[in-house]
Amino acid sequence: MDLNMKEHIAAKISEADMVLVGIGEELDQIRTIKKNDAYIQLCNKIESTWLFPFLKGLLVEEQMKEGKEIYQNLFHILDKKNYFIVSTCQDGLVKYGGFDLERIVEPCGGYSMLQCSEGCSTGLYPVSKEFISQIREAISGERNEKDLEQPICPKCGKPLVFNNVDTEKYIEEGYLKNWMTYKKWLQGTVNKKLCILELGVGMNYPSVIRWPFEKITFYNQKAEFFRVHSRLYQISEEIKDRGHGICQEPEDFIRELSNTF
Repeated sequence: MDLNMKEHIAAKISEADMVLVGIGEELDQIRTIKKNDAYIQLCNKIESTWLFPFLKGLLVEEQMKEGKEIYQNLFHILDKKNYFIVSTCQDGLVKYGGFDLERIVEPCGGYSMLQCSEGCSTGLYPVSKEFISQIREAISGERNEKDLEQPICPKCGKPLVFNNVDTEKYIEEGYLKNWMTYKKWLQGTVNKKLCILELGVGMNYPSVIRWPFEKITFYNQKAEFFRVHSRLYQISEEIKDRGHGICQEPEDFIRELSNTF
């Protein structure tokens, strides 16, 4: 990102009445974890056991320091603005940036809550740090797997699984309250100066961020849209007068932009 563009974006954020942010898969630590050699080795070790789904939850926690720094930089950019964040990341790290949690919605779920694998109810159950520590010990061989009890649904006795979109019977109630808050917030953007930042959003679930953000830009003549992606940064013809495609890793973009505030 050149200096002129950086200053232009900073100015648009500063003068905006509202700022809408979309966060996509390029910022998801789950994507990084899957390429990790240690993860691959552990997969081979436990893939046939009930522990396997909890491996991602364990490694997400270990990636937290790096992920928190990215979102703390983003919070520095958005602090004191009227913002809303929509994230399709499943690592949940956006919650640790310092943001108002009621201004974040994560429609794809994540690895902090469990649900019934059969979807017998809408109940969600937190994953305790103690349990994650026990999983870590079992995977590393410090604890016998047989000493651990697989978490089960208190209502029907079926196994509990992570509450995210990869679950066959995904329970959406975990994000619906904040989704309704988001839709109401969007109504308030009509005829307002709106700055839209789309960060690392590819073609995973494009109907959640990518396409709606283009539509919002098209209809709101006071909106300006910045799409940041390492490959899929192109802007549609309909909004090219108020849209900017930036070919850059979103982590680098956030870091550079935060230095201007």
